Formats: sequence, structure tokens, C-alpha cells
Amino acid sequence: MDQFRGLFVKLDQNNDGFISVAELHNEMRKHGIFSADGKVQNIIDSYDKNKDGLLDYNEFLSYMMDREKKWKIYFHDLDKKKCGLIDQEDIICLFKELGVVISKPNANKIIEMMDKDSSMTVDWGEFLHHVILNPVDNIGELVSSWKHSLVGSAAHSCEVL
Repeated sequence: MDQFRGLFVKLDQNNDGFISVAELHNEMRKHGIFSADGKVQNIIDSYDKNKDGLLDYNEFLSYMMDREKKWKIYFHDLDKKKCGLIDQEDIICLFKELGVVISKPNANKIIEMMDKDSSMTVDWGEFLHHVILNPVDNIGELVSSWKHSLVGSAAHSCEVL
């Protein structure tokens, strides 16, 4: 929970004890997430229990815990070797399962997006850090965001990356 407290404090840019749509949106932009308008509002609408248009810490924590649970399942699915790490081979396999061929250098670029310790593998903590603010809801959307990061919007029309 401490990791989420720190994130809450960071997101609460005006220090009023709440996170607004604008504050959440600003932080997403800092992380390169620009197309989240509707999703940010949906997050607030879904977790704002008292309907004041803001998330207090408990509402935010509920959202974070739900995301953590969901993405932990996805992480374990991605970890084909069941070693607690995602590597280049796991990324290549995921893309193949989705009908997309990805080159080893591009798979490495995806790993590098998440890899904080330069090990060329991604552990659960690194993966969670990567997805926690990204409003994608599933692996398919995450892969789409990776494709977009790799080659821009042209990636959506390509079969080979």
C-alpha cells in the first residue's frame, strides 16, 4: 500500500487530498499516455463512491488494488517460463499469439520500456510500474500501446514490427 500512497501524493498535484480528472490526465501525459480522455473520466466515474468528481485516497486505493489484481494475472500469463520474469521471448510469443510478428530488436525495445534495472528482463514490480497508470484494460490494448510506441500509428496497419 505504501507504493500507492506515494503515487497518490504525486498525483495530487495541488495537495488538496484528492485526485481530479485533470491531475490524473497530467500525470498520464508525463508518462507518454496521450489518448486517455474517456478512460480517465471512466476511472473517476467508476471509483468515485461519493460522486464528488474526485478520488480520495480510499477510492484511489480501491482502483489501484483492482488494477494490481488484474495485471498480476496478465503478468503470470506472459511469464511463459514461470520464473517470475518477462523477457524478449515472452514478448515475441505474446505478439505471435495475437497474430503479429515482432523482431527481436523491437521485442527488446518493449522490454527496455519497462526494465528499470537494465537486466533485459521485467519483474512483477517493473511490470506493475509500467501498467499502473496506463489506462489500458487488457493485454490486447497494452500490445496496441506498445506497437504505437514502437512505430507510431503506422503500426496498427502493419503485420510485421
